[in-house]
Order: sequence, then C-alpha cells, then structure tokens
Amino acid sequence: MDVRLGTGADSTHGGDASRATTAGVPYTGVHHLLRRFLELALDVLVVLLSIGLSGVMVRALLTLARHVLGPTLEVRVVVSEALFALVLVELQRLLIIYLRDHHVSVDVMVEATIVASLREVLLLSAVEMEPLRLLALTAFVLVLGLLLRFGDLRAPRRRVRAHGAGRADHARAPRPRHSTAPPTR
Repeated sequence: MDVRLGTGADSTHGGDASRATTAGVPYTGVHHLLRRFLELALDVLVVLLSIGLSGVMVRALLTLARHVLGPTLEVRVVVSEALFALVLVELQRLLIIYLRDHHVSVDVMVEATIVASLREVLLLSAVEMEPLRLLALTAFVLVLGLLLRFGDLRAPRRRVRAHGAGRADHARAPRPRHSTAPPTR
C-alpha cells in the first residue's frame, strides 16, 4: 500500500481542495461557463448603470448651475442639489468598486445613505417637519453613523484580493511588515 502525504483529492495544500475534488466531474465545465457568462452579463449591466448615472449627474449639475445662476438664489435648494450631486458621485464610486472587486461595498452605501438623508432634511427643512418624522430621521442617521464607525463594514483584504487573484496588481506576494535585512538601493 502506497501512502503519500498531500497528493490525494483531500489535500488542502495551496487551497486547491475544491479544484482537486471537482476536476473529474463532467458538469463542472458547464458551471464554469455559466458563471463566466453571468459575471460578464453583470459587468455589462453595471457599465450601463454607470453610463445612465453619468447622464443623471450631468443633468443634476445643469440644474445646480441653473439654480446658482438664476435671478434669485435659494441657498437651501442649492445646497440640496449639491448634496444630490455628491450622492450621485458616491453611487458612481460604488459601481466602480463593484467593477474592480466584484463585491458591493457596504460602507460606501452607508455613506451615500447618510448624505441622502441629510439632503432630505435640508430639502424639507427641519423646522417644517413633523417632530416624529424628524426624530425618526435623526435616529436613522445616528444608527447609520454608529454602524459606519463601529461596525465592521469594510471588506477584509483577503476577500477583496481573492476576487482579483487573476489580476497582475494582486498577484504579487505580500511584503513582510518587519524586515531584519537592511534596505537595498
């Protein structure tokens, strides 16, 4: 009986256990092709969303310019439109992060939601809002702020790098933090 360590299908050396166990299964090629097609379709959808969002951003900037250059200057409306443009920028950033890493960045979504909520408060004027609605919006913004500050929303580097493992910028081996060797020039 020939027993070799690390050569069987159950070997986890290098993290290839799932590949080793599915290498002989005939339908995994179909799954791989389907997954690649769906990823491509989602990327095309996100690019189309990004193009549409760019159009909305141009329209929002034109509206902002019209309010700024109009005969009367309403500061509340101008600030509200500027915050709307910032929300659109954050959403565009979210789409770019998705295209780069293939995951949704929850912290960027929370930031955009906070800015959008503050925009609504400015647009509706806190003085004119019903007290219960203002209290609910205040609690919502506070919870989002606490979630952003103390929640573990940022994706760990391991997960982000695992999605982009095939790309050249992530293929380099990580440098050690503390090196005992003197720096080379």
